[in-house]
Amino acid sequence: MNIKFLLLLILAMVSWGISWPIAKMIAGLVPVPVLVFWRFLATFLSVIPILYGLRLPIRLNTGKDYWNVLIGGIIYTLYNQFFFLGLKNGLPGAGGVLVTTLNPIVTFFIVFLVQKKSISKRQVLGLFFGFLGGLVILQVWKISVDYLLLSGNLFFLLCSFVWATLSLNSQKTGKSMSPITYSFYVYGIGSILELLFCWNDPSFWKVWEFGASFWFAIFYLTVISTTFGTTVYFYAATRLGSEIASSFIFIVPLSAYLSSYLILDEVIQIPVIIGGALAMLAVYLINSKHKKKEPMPG
Repeated sequence: MNIKFLLLLILAMVSWGISWPIAKMIAGLVPVPVLVFWRFLATFLSVIPILYGLRLPIRLNTGKDYWNVLIGGIIYTLYNQFFFLGLKNGLPGAGGVLVTTLNPIVTFFIVFLVQKKSISKRQVLGLFFGFLGGLVILQVWKISVDYLLLSGNLFFLLCSFVWATLSLNSQKTGKSMSPITYSFYVYGIGSILELLFCWNDPSFWKVWEFGASFWFAIFYLTVISTTFGTTVYFYAATRLGSEIASSFIFIVPLSAYLSSYLILDEVIQIPVIIGGALAMLAVYLINSKHKKKEPMPG
């Protein structure tokens, strides 16, 4: 596996972890459709210079390509709806754990059923350690069933299932278009969809009244977390396969908790460190087989 690409993927996952507490800061300021629209629009515009600089084509060649980007736009719009709805009520650290530890498991399960791919014992063990690491970080022995079923956490659970389908969708487009081109269309379609629901909302233009902290959050969620992080992830899904790329999401829970501590003063405890170590072990176990059999070209 190319070391530089591996480091980029790890940085992308860390940027996702930091996005949880940053998104929490602005989640309740305006209705979710308004917030998602401005995030999508800013991201869409930020991708254009990358397409131009790399001279990537934006033309879609087949009807299947049009269908895939449309589905991707719808799925990613749903994910962002659930993401911000969950953050309005739930904790960013808990959300980061629930979503990112369940996502690889759901993705592997879907791949196993749909694509008939086999899962090795080593990968199963890795998934187990990743899920266990998430539970340790969350300290489930202190949490009641009622707490896990609170509306915020239910939205986080929906996030994990929706993202798994997005991973598979982005993988399908890998042979026919660049992941950056895919991102361009996904964010464009998402912007249009959200605009249909919020253009006449009284708070649509209210975002311009907010201070620098709001726009810094939008900048981070747009350029750092989405344009950089998500595009790298989409690229990884095309190169490694969605089930392998999704395993790197196990890196996110620890970074989400650490950044929540730094940004929102959430308390970090020993179980977080232990759970994070288990999640990193999961990444190694799931990818070790892949590295031996299908090394990435240098």
